[in-house]
Amino acid sequence: MKKYKTDFSKEELHAALHANDNEAIAIIEDAGRWTKFIEKFEAFAKKAEKIPVLGGMIDDIVCMAELADSYVKKEYCDVPAGTIVSIVAALVYLLSPVNIIPDVIPVIGYMDDAAIVLSVLNFGVDRDLEKYRMWKEKNRKNALDSFMQVFAEELAEVIGDGYLAAVIVCENNTIRMLVAMEQECGSPAECIEKVINVPVMALAELDVEDTEDIISILDETIIRENIRWMNGSRKRTYLERDFDENLRWAGRRAE
Repeated sequence: MKKYKTDFSKEELHAALHANDNEAIAIIEDAGRWTKFIEKFEAFAKKAEKIPVLGGMIDDIVCMAELADSYVKKEYCDVPAGTIVSIVAALVYLLSPVNIIPDVIPVIGYMDDAAIVLSVLNFGVDRDLEKYRMWKEKNRKNALDSFMQVFAEELAEVIGDGYLAAVIVCENNTIRMLVAMEQECGSPAECIEKVINVPVMALAELDVEDTEDIISILDETIIRENIRWMNGSRKRTYLERDFDENLRWAGRRAE
């Protein structure tokens, strides 16, 4: 079996990386090629998570791709164009099965890929990634706050003069609300069922995909807006599968 060196000089890494500069520029400047490139990268990233030598740096690798994607889409431009070229050149290298050490070689096949990523990060891209992460988090918080405000306004409109008895997150991306027209109700309580299409998919775009996180956001919104509750309600949001409506709720009708 052929022996491959696993310690690379700066010159070797520099040459291997920048051999892909022209291809990187061509991909960046062509929207169609960029879309296909990102799709190919996403498939690679799923595999890379399980590769020991790359798995430990997968967060940085994915962030590099996201930064380049935001730059190409003109969403985020606070980074030198040369840095984006270096990032994409590194990603091109990662996606190529033929490089300093062919990826088909067991164990050591990805050591050169890891070395390329580290060299790019050490070049200063690590600082660019940190700035980008801070920008993304700020945007996410702003967008999330806007979502909560819109949801609160819709809640208030739907509840009207009633009293909220329960909020149920359904599997079909809708929110069921049980609304009592009187604050004091018997048991089972007579409630009107109202359904709204809260943009759960929009939350996914804000990196809020876990159901418990969605419930926490809805709970926080309801508490923050001082929504009126029916007496005896637990004042919380339920998952559909966890809500036993047969115990307390009756006389529902859809609106």
